[in-house]
Order: sequence, then structure tokens, then C-alpha cells
Amino acid sequence: MSELRRPWFTLTKNGSVLPAVIEVVLGALGLVVQLLTITSGGPVETITLIVCVVAVLLVAQGVADLVWWSRGDRRARAQSDAS
Repeated sequence: MSELRRPWFTLTKNGSVLPAVIEVVLGALGLVVQLLTITSGGPVETITLIVCVVAVLLVAQGVADLVWWSRGDRRARAQSDAS
């Protein structure tokens, strides 16, 4: 059994960068679209605010994943364990 223990907030099992980058990009894109909707001057619906919160959480998840895996050679150890 590996000594490398991931915290609850990491989604990737082998330190892959692509899923975390996709999370950040999708979250940022969703946030931009929702902010444009809010600033358009129309009435703000509840779903718009919910999507904004989810987008911020998605960006935070991706950044936390990237930061955690980049510390202390964790990515290399996880990839060598998977081989």
C-alpha cells in the first residue's frame, strides 16, 4: 500500500494535470458567462447565482488539486506507484 495519501479535495489519483486544468477553465468560463448575464441589466434568476457559486467552487477545486500535486514530488511518486 502506498504511503501517499491524498486529502479529500483532490480528484485525480495519479497527479494528472489535465483534469485540474479543465476544472479551472470550465469554472472560469461559467463564471464569466454568468457575470455577463448579471451585468446585462435584466432580472437575475436564482439559477444564475447557483451557477456562479458552483463555478467558483470548481475553480477552487482545480487550483487546490494543482497546488497539492505540485508540492514535494507528489506527482512523480503517484505516477511511479501507478506503474
